[in-house]
Amino acid sequence: MSGATLGPGDSITLATPEIEELDKRVLSVDSDGVVDVPLVGRVKAGGLTTQAFAAQITSLLHRLYLNPQVSISAVEVKSRPISVVGSVNTPGVQQADGHKRLLEVLSSAGGLRQDAGPRIEVTRLLAAGSLPASVSPKASGRFETADISVSDLLEGKSPASNVVILPGDAITVPKARLIYVIGDVKKAGGFVVGEHDNLTVLKALALAEGLQGTADAAHAKIVHPEDAAAASASDGQPLNVRKLLAGKTRDMVLRPDDVLFIPSSLPKKFAVRALEAAIQTGTGIAIWK
Repeated sequence: MSGATLGPGDSITLATPEIEELDKRVLSVDSDGVVDVPLVGRVKAGGLTTQAFAAQITSLLHRLYLNPQVSISAVEVKSRPISVVGSVNTPGVQQADGHKRLLEVLSSAGGLRQDAGPRIEVTRLLAAGSLPASVSPKASGRFETADISVSDLLEGKSPASNVVILPGDAITVPKARLIYVIGDVKKAGGFVVGEHDNLTVLKALALAEGLQGTADAAHAKIVHPEDAAAASASDGQPLNVRKLLAGKTRDMVLRPDDVLFIPSSLPKKFAVRALEAAIQTGTGIAIWK
């Protein structure tokens, strides 16, 4: 009984031999995931196991009884929860009403955010059934997980990737790996590192649509995540973009969360302050795919 997770529409039968008002009382979980319990009031049940819910009722009854004993003698599960977390616009729990596939569930979650990564993970309890072999699921303990390509799913390249979603499935949309280009460029923002690609400085500048005419290309910096976390971001890695554009130095691969900062041709002190301010707000700027 302790393994059942409660949700809207479920019915619970309490067992409280020493509390007549509650013993054998059948209670229902309402649409908000709440149960109206006599003597106690409204108690959140949605998302809890039956064991956790009974423990919560026991704790609340301590205000009225010295040693209350509460258990769940029966539960009728009508809810069919599916959890969707990560880079979607409306993460949370849905109900698996009818025959739902992955695309429909993602749509019900408001669709993917701009910072969504290139893969989607679907995790299923093995006891509930197996994921299709076409998505190459991998087993781990009591669960198996399929790693599905977003582009294959959204562009219809692999219809088999639009798997049927079962009650109890968990869908996770990890955040994309990003690099940021800020400063005196035409299109500052965060750019998604592709599923199979690495972003170099030249590619990042191309995505940022190039330099502004006032850019000080000789004094650019690459700020790594560990630099950004430091007290001052002025210790970033110096980079002469002017030489890079002229083919006089080798292109560099940027790491996820790196920030490429292109200063303007202003006094150095002002440029350093501008960099530090930009790093503080860097993750809040637009994300481009």
